[in-house]
Amino acid sequence: MKFAAPFLAFAVIAAATVPTDASAQRTGTRIGKTATKYDTNETMALVTACMAERRNAISREILSTLPGTDAEYRVMLRSEGPLGICMDDERFVLDGKKLEFTGRALRPSLGVAVARGLIAGTGGKASVRASEKPWFAEALDALPDDETLDAPLLALFEMGDCLVSRESAGAIELVVSEPGKGGQGPAMRKLIPHLSHCVVAGQEIEITPEVLRFAVAEPIVHRFQPVVEVGATQ
Repeated sequence: MKFAAPFLAFAVIAAATVPTDASAQRTGTRIGKTATKYDTNETMALVTACMAERRNAISREILSTLPGTDAEYRVMLRSEGPLGICMDDERFVLDGKKLEFTGRALRPSLGVAVARGLIAGTGGKASVRASEKPWFAEALDALPDDETLDAPLLALFEMGDCLVSRESAGAIELVVSEPGKGGQGPAMRKLIPHLSHCVVAGQEIEITPEVLRFAVAEPIVHRFQPVVEVGATQ
C-alpha cells in the first residue's frame, strides 16, 4: 500500500486559506473576533460540530473509512454540500480568505464532534465495547497493496484504541472536556500511565490533551455503546 504524507508529529493543520471574493464576510460572531490563521482549530471545531449535529450520517460515513484512502476521499467529495451548509454564514470566512478542508484536517476534529454527540445522547452514561483488535483491523487487512493510506494518522488511532480499551472512562472524560478547562487534567492523569503500553516502540508523538483527544475520539465512536441500567427496557 502507498502511504500518505507524514502527519507532522500529529500536530493538526486545521485548514489552508485561499483568497475569497469581495462578497465574503468576516468571521467573529462565534469566536468573538475576526478569525486569523491562529483560530483555525477553533473554527474547525465549530464546523465539525455542525457537521456531526446536522449531517451525522455522512459524518459517520467519513469515519467508517480508513484515513488517506480513496474511499475516504470519495466520501469527502460528497461532504462538500453538507460542509457548505455548515459554513454558509459569516462565522467561517477568514478576513479576506476562506477555509479549505482536507480529510487529514477535518477528520480528527470530526471524530471528537461525533463522539461528543454520542456521549451527550446518553446523558453521560456511555461505555465502549471490548475488542481485542482495533476497529479498522479487518478493513486494513483487506486493503489492496496499491491503495493509499495515512499510516501515521492510523497509528494515532491505534494508540487511541489501546487507551480506550485500557482506560475507557478517562478517554470519555477527555473527549467531553473542553481545551483549557479543568476536566482535562483528571482525564489525562488516568490515561498517561497507559501510554507506555499503547505507544509503539520508536513512535514519536507529541503528548498533549488535544492530541490524545483526537486519538481516542474515533475509537470511542466505533466501540460506543450506551449503558443500559438494570431493569431498564430498550
